[in-house]
Amino acid sequence: MTRINTNVASLRGLRSLNKSTSLLDTSLTRLSTGLKINSGKDNPSGLIASETLRSQVSAIEQSIKNSNRASNVIATADSALGEVTNLLNQVRGLVQEGLNEGALSQDEIEANQLQIDTALSAINRISANTSFAGDKLIDGSKAFRTQATAVDSAKLGDFQVNEAVFGSSSTITLDATIVTAATQASLDYSAVDGGLAAATTVEIGGASGSQVLFLGATSSLDNVRDAVNGVTDITGVTATKTAKVASTLTHANGVNSGVTFTDARTSDSVLGDANQNINVSFVDPSANSAALGVTVSNNATDINIVVALATNATGTITSTAADVETLLNANADANAYVSTTSENAGAGVVSAETAAALSGGTDAYLTFNASNYGADEFVDVNVLSGTFDTVDTVAAGNSLQRDIGSDIVARINGQVAQGSGLRANIRSQQLDASFSFTAAANTDANTASLTITGGGSLFQIGQDVSAAGQVGIGIEAVNTARLGGVSGKLFELGSGGGKSLLDVGPSVPGSDLVNIIEEAVNRVSTLRGRLGAIQKNVIETNVSSLGVALENISEARSQIVDTDFAVETANLTKAQILNQAGISVLSIANQNPQQVLSLLG
Repeated sequence: MTRINTNVASLRGLRSLNKSTSLLDTSLTRLSTGLKINSGKDNPSGLIASETLRSQVSAIEQSIKNSNRASNVIATADSALGEVTNLLNQVRGLVQEGLNEGALSQDEIEANQLQIDTALSAINRISANTSFAGDKLIDGSKAFRTQATAVDSAKLGDFQVNEAVFGSSSTITLDATIVTAATQASLDYSAVDGGLAAATTVEIGGASGSQVLFLGATSSLDNVRDAVNGVTDITGVTATKTAKVASTLTHANGVNSGVTFTDARTSDSVLGDANQNINVSFVDPSANSAALGVTVSNNATDINIVVALATNATGTITSTAADVETLLNANADANAYVSTTSENAGAGVVSAETAAALSGGTDAYLTFNASNYGADEFVDVNVLSGTFDTVDTVAAGNSLQRDIGSDIVARINGQVAQGSGLRANIRSQQLDASFSFTAAANTDANTASLTITGGGSLFQIGQDVSAAGQVGIGIEAVNTARLGGVSGKLFELGSGGGKSLLDVGPSVPGSDLVNIIEEAVNRVSTLRGRLGAIQKNVIETNVSSLGVALENISEARSQIVDTDFAVETANLTKAQILNQAGISVLSIANQNPQQVLSLLG
């Protein structure tokens, strides 16, 4: 090369040196920072992906922290509830001991009541003081707030909102509609003319237990009812009586001449205890100036009431409906069988009527009902001796000895609810609520509504800030004013509450005290179980799944942004060699033009 103004070899060497220097700088930067992407130009698309993944990693890490914090809150509440349960069990033991009054002095019973009062105070104290980071947990401040109209409230015996997530809504409206009403197990037993024909032994069974009843010969429906109701506490079966509808007969052939006869016998059977029909006839005496009279006769199958009508001097019937009414109601033989009323004032003259039987009545009958509604309830009548025929219903008349109730079928906000007796429950990711309808409201197509307006505890445990990543929990108040059930509230067991050990007697059975405690224990245990299920099945599984997601997403991001030192040290060595070679080559290229001087020598 003999040109000196432009040193192409030098320019080429310089370009290669700059390139190798850039590679060396990149390797040094990556090795010093540990990152493959240190600026947007390093990998634009990789930068976008890595930042998206980094945001997700940050959300997951915080969600795990949130979940652990939520678990701590629930564990704190559960611990307090456990102490409440222990106190309730102590109260249960004290009540059980106090009811053994035959072996205890009055001072000992009073001492037990003092301990009960102390335990109840401790329950209220735990309820008021249990807190986490300054927030009360079981005093009711964590419960959901609800609103319902007076009409809807009257339809509900109880309702409970355990979980709810509002999402973008400020309120949640719940509409519960009964599709098919719940039923009580029931059997009917009709009247027996004259009572039971012979001594009968039956076993009455229900959800609570069974009891054998010994029914004597001629036992009436009232006797049977009283016997069954006398053991209701043992069997859970009650008996109610539907009175007889008396048979009637009306003779009427003119204006205001109608006379109505109604069976006046006190028997539960429409045919009376002797199984007899009542026949009434009006007879024309076919004589002049005959007096109004009545004759009553009976045989094995019939009671015959014959009214001989009065006539005038020409043999024309003159008796009015009012005359017949007065005659029969004043006649001891007749009014023992029928009561008589006339149409309006009864001024119309009656006419001869052939004998006709009173009809249209129905026998009295008993209905044996389970105490509660639902498929867990049943009524069983097992005849051990004698005859005692029960049917599904008097109207249908199908022989049946055992009947089982059915649970309510309902929809809550359009979704099929789980029924148990009169209670309908719905459980979903966003809602856990239950409605308990009253017996009076237990009818098909009946709807009750309530609105959740706020309250509860919202835990953000998912990476998505939406209803899918949130859990809303309601924790009702756990104190003596709220614990209990249909038997009463826990505070009533305290001195002066009306159901203390000192109040036990004929009007306050000891079973009432035990039932209140058991209902309170069940309520607390149910709450603990629900919180435990959330802690184990929701929060802990959420932490586990988020941990796996965190590992995978972090690995994916690492592959994009983190330096592979094995690769990068190789690149560094390569860049160093190229850089050193480039410097040497550039030095040689810069010396080449000097060789032209030899041409001038």
